[in-house]
Amino acid sequence: MTSWKAFYERTEERAPSPLLSHAMGYVKNLRPLQAVDLGCGVGNEAWQLIQAGWQVLAIDKEPEAIARTVRKCSMDDARKLHVKIADFEYLAELPPSNLIHAGLALPFCRPARFDHLWSQVRQALLPGGVFVGHFFGSRHSWARQENMSFHSVQDVQRLACGLEMLLLRETETPMVIDSESVNWHRIDVIVRKLDQAMDVQAV
Repeated sequence: MTSWKAFYERTEERAPSPLLSHAMGYVKNLRPLQAVDLGCGVGNEAWQLIQAGWQVLAIDKEPEAIARTVRKCSMDDARKLHVKIADFEYLAELPPSNLIHAGLALPFCRPARFDHLWSQVRQALLPGGVFVGHFFGSRHSWARQENMSFHSVQDVQRLACGLEMLLLRETETPMVIDSESVNWHRIDVIVRKLDQAMDVQAV
C-alpha cells in the first residue's frame, strides 16, 4: 500500500473532483454553507468547497495533511477554513453540516470503528444535506488489510437505509500505484438526508 507522503505528492495538483462538484449541485441553495471534509489529505476538495463559497472543517489525523491544506488556501480563503488534527474514528461528534465529503477516506477507518463513524456522519447531516464519498469494494487489492474497511454494493445500500440514494456507481480498474499493481475496486456514493424522521439507522 502506498505511503501517505507519496499519496500527498501524487495528488497535490489533482484537478477538482467531478463527484464533489456533482454533489454540490444538490445543495447549492441550502443554508448554511457548512461542510466537513473527512480525511482531507492535501486539501484539494476543501479548497474546491471554499471556492464555491462553503465554510469548511477539514479533518485529518496526519499533521502534514493539515499543513498542506492550510498552505493551499489564500488569506481570503483561510477565513472559510477550519482545521482539526484528529483521528476521525474517535470523533465524539461532527458539526451540523449540509455537506460531508470523504474522498478515499472511509476505507481507512478500521472495521471495528466504522459503524461509529458512519453514525456520526448520519447524525451530523442536516435535512436536505448530502454525504459524498468513496467506499472500497471487496475485490480491491488492498482488501487483505485488516485495519481497513471494504464494502459490497449491498453493504453500501444497507448503510444508506433511510437516506435518498442520489448516485451509486461501482468501478473496477487495474492500475499501477507506486510500482504496485492494484485492482482499484471503488464505489462512489452521494446520499441525501430527507428529514429527521426518515433517518432510520441501518440494521
